[in-house]
Amino acid sequence: MRESIDDDPLRRTLFSMIEARYAATPRNLQRALGPSEVGHPCMRKLAFGLTEVPRCNPDYDPLPSIIGTASHTWMESAAQHANEALGRVRWLTETRVHITDDLSGTADLFDCDNGVVIDYKFPGKTRFDRYRRDPGPVFTAQVQLYGRGFANAGHDVKQVAIALLPRGGSLSSLHLWKADYDPAAAEAVLARRNAVLAMLGDFDTDANPDRFGWFPTTGYDCQYCPWWSPNPQGPLQCAGDFDA
Repeated sequence: MRESIDDDPLRRTLFSMIEARYAATPRNLQRALGPSEVGHPCMRKLAFGLTEVPRCNPDYDPLPSIIGTASHTWMESAAQHANEALGRVRWLTETRVHITDDLSGTADLFDCDNGVVIDYKFPGKTRFDRYRRDPGPVFTAQVQLYGRGFANAGHDVKQVAIALLPRGGSLSSLHLWKADYDPAAAEAVLARRNAVLAMLGDFDTDANPDRFGWFPTTGYDCQYCPWWSPNPQGPLQCAGDFDA
């Protein structure tokens, strides 16, 4: 009789091996909010993240993140190969940029010839179709912040871009969203983050955690929020505010 998939010890071992490696990755261990998160429209999520409140929402399936990480590594090698073919550095890859004294991140790609910051995204089909129409506030804030980081380092930044590559599609589906680099847009994201920090102090959330409820929520991807719970157990969890 054939053994069921769930009873296969080798499958369980492989599954555990993959999960353990994913749990040990620097990105998964990161707790402080970085450029990829500070542009989120939900102020309560920012408040939770900026104070590093313990997370309650279990990570969703890690495979998309694993594929995305591996794809970023491959794309880095493609840019390095292009530099070697040119005999000069046109593409800066996986560059650590400093946006403010307390906010930094690693940008995927910078085109020195054209002054364009490029961030890769590898979404599934549903998300790919959604982001083609509108990449949303989180991604656009992220690339504007990276633009500020490159400008701080002395680069002439002209544009920011998001390169969408569907995990289940073909290379011909590559979609490039571009916008002018806007220092004011980056400043607005930072000002909002600073406003949330000031509110945390004013509300004294350390002594009054129930006051996290004073921060407004949005319906933007609540189910993926680390602090979302359909049945919150206390003020450090949130039921979200879904907008169908």
